[in-house]
Amino acid sequence: MRARYAVLVASLALVAACSAGTQQAAPTSTSPAPSVTSATPTPTPTPTPTRKPTPTPKATPSPKASPTAVRPSSSLKGDTRNAWAFAPLSNPSAVVVEGSVPSSKAYSTSKVLIVAAFLDTVVDGDPKRLSTAQRSLITRALTASDGDAVLQLQYAIPGGPAAAGTRILRGIGDRQTVVPNSRLGGMQWSVREQVRFMAALGNGTVVSPAASAHVLSQMQPITPHRWGLGTIGASAIKGGWLRADTETRQMGIYRGYAVAIITAHVGPAVLQTDGDSAHVAQMNTLAARLKARLG
Repeated sequence: MRARYAVLVASLALVAACSAGTQQAAPTSTSPAPSVTSATPTPTPTPTPTRKPTPTPKATPSPKASPTAVRPSSSLKGDTRNAWAFAPLSNPSAVVVEGSVPSSKAYSTSKVLIVAAFLDTVVDGDPKRLSTAQRSLITRALTASDGDAVLQLQYAIPGGPAAAGTRILRGIGDRQTVVPNSRLGGMQWSVREQVRFMAALGNGTVVSPAASAHVLSQMQPITPHRWGLGTIGASAIKGGWLRADTETRQMGIYRGYAVAIITAHVGPAVLQTDGDSAHVAQMNTLAARLKARLG
């Protein structure tokens, strides 16, 4: 009996020992023992920063070497149906002419010369002496290209516009233009000589500084006539036009330049407010090209 009891006690002790061994082994399978690395962290080497290569002159060009936009030439050299002329007001004798046209009739650009001749002969070059009615005539002639207004001014010039107009042009160096006493729109006035005239206006040497300034201040076309040079921001403009089969032209001041453009009836013509027709689209094209030409 005692022997059987001893065997039973020994068996229970063995079972208890096995159970204890199983409970100690469990953590090993679910919670691995800490590794050497976590117990004693090994410092991670700091990576050496990679230097960016210094840009070479080719990769980063200097301002002088920076490429600029290449634009096509805007010159009218060789063109026989369009022309322009320009000269800096600071050097009015340096007139550049490019292109050519078979005819250079003044048409309504002649109104500017008539107004200058009126100021010279009627009010002795002093715009302050103009009456209200005379001021209105000048404004209508140069803004709306009013034919009736300019005829009233023309008829008021003592001896007619030929002598007075010629005196003005010869005084600024124009030896070519012939000024008639009537139908001044039919006179030939080249783009070169128009630029000479506009440069003199810009520099205050047509009739008088006050007269030149007054003429320029009135060369502000009504909205329907602000095509061509008006589309690029010219500060003073006067155009001339007639029919679909005749030339259309403008002269003015653009960013320190005296300029003049003309087309020998290129493209369709558009009826204007005065009943005459102008080649508006082509004048817009010429003005845009001139802007590019002058930078």
